Amino acid sequence: MTDPRLPSRRAPRVLAILALFVAAMWIIVFVGENVASHHSLERQRRAGEPGGAPRRPQP
Repeated sequence: MTDPRLPSRRAPRVLAILALFVAAMWIIVFVGENVASHHSLERQRRAGEPGGAPRRPQP
């Protein structure tokens, strides 16, 4: 007979799967944010706006 106070044998597996899911979501969000930022910077460079600030005319 098993002790009802002890967690089931599935508990560690469920926690590991949950941890992997959270880590995967965090990585997807982090990488997606970096890619979006990189694309935004490339668009600004092509438009001639370094750092997003408009260019001032040269005297």
